[in-house]
Amino acid sequence: MSELVKVMSFDSRVEAEMAQGLLAEQGIESLIRSADCGGMLMGVSLVRKGGISLMVDSGEEKKAIEALSVLESKTGEQGEETDS
Repeated sequence: MSELVKVMSFDSRVEAEMAQGLLAEQGIESLIRSADCGGMLMGVSLVRKGGISLMVDSGEEKKAIEALSVLESKTGEQGEETDS
């Protein structure tokens, strides 16, 4: 990977790992960046809302955003809050 860019933010590591798995299925390498000590502090309120970032290589950004758009549309279908 060269320059990393954030493609999505999450409130929990579990959500970020699920999205990371979706990217892996598409052949896109990614990493999770957060302040939760690699998951050791899961459940502890040290990570602010949306403070877990899913990062990809800048060359894969567009492809990753397209792959992750499935998550955003499913969230809206389930009646959870969306940005609209």
